[in-house]
Amino acid sequence: MTAIDPGLPPTQVVAAIAMTHTPGLGDRMHVPPKGQIEKLLAGFAEAKSILSEARPELVVAFVNDHFDMYSLENMPTFSISVADEHFGPPEDAQAWLGMTRRSHRGNADYAMHLYRSAVVDGFDMTRSGSATFVHNILMPAKYILPDVDVPIVPIFVNCFAPPLPSFRRCYDLGRSIGRAIARRPERVALLASGGLSHWPPFAKEDGPRDDELNRRMLRIQRHGAVARREDPKVRDLIHEREAEMAASGRELINVAWDRALIDALARGDQEYFCRMNYDEVERDGGNGGHEMSMWLMILGALGNRPSRTLVYEPVKEWMGGVGVVAWDSSTRKG
Repeated sequence: MTAIDPGLPPTQVVAAIAMTHTPGLGDRMHVPPKGQIEKLLAGFAEAKSILSEARPELVVAFVNDHFDMYSLENMPTFSISVADEHFGPPEDAQAWLGMTRRSHRGNADYAMHLYRSAVVDGFDMTRSGSATFVHNILMPAKYILPDVDVPIVPIFVNCFAPPLPSFRRCYDLGRSIGRAIARRPERVALLASGGLSHWPPFAKEDGPRDDELNRRMLRIQRHGAVARREDPKVRDLIHEREAEMAASGRELINVAWDRALIDALARGDQEYFCRMNYDEVERDGGNGGHEMSMWLMILGALGNRPSRTLVYEPVKEWMGGVGVVAWDSSTRKG
């Protein structure tokens, strides 16, 4: 059992939620078995109730970008969007998300405070302007964020373009953010989005070029938003490929790995994560498993406070583990 850090969590954090942001939660809710969907919706409803009752004044979100903001030509390890306004979804994501593009409130002053604090703590973060929100933020917004328009401060982690930050480095940044939150009075909810085990279509820089979709994905990965606008059908083609993969009979969910990480969060055990290296995560959790770094960042920010699991379902039709864990008043010690 890992000891709780006596300097954390900050009392200003009124709740924290980590959840999966699988694209299946958009326009593919009809595909998995009804029983699984009912369990997931019940878990989402509980998470939303926790956040609504906590009445946060803003949300600090640990998320990753899927080449909508950043590209291989400019890929920060860690970045923060310092802006009072963000936008999303992009035009080519509106249909499958079931959401219309609009502005979303940010908080530039608070983001700048976190940015300065992290740099002072030795984290060479990149500062960005208005963020582009896609399923990284908008899936949580759709299912669990309070109905009131709470400002969002997004912190981005590179989870796709090696070399990636280690789990330990992400955990330490989470601790730094927790200390920064403690120096301000605002009531804050923490959000992490991504994971669990999944193997989404992805074009590796040193991978094969014999697949048309891989070539088109790699161009977007290299050139980012400009390439997306020039090839707007790629998102739909990726989702079609995912459906093909899900129907292939391949094992694309590692339930044991998912449960082991969820259990580690439930006992506040950051070392279970920090012992893993890139190759182990890639092998056991898939190229999407690196997104668990964001869940770990919440554990860091909260000084190893144990979580509780609201729901976990291995959804074959979405080729991934889907889950929600929470840190709320019931997990608070003392």
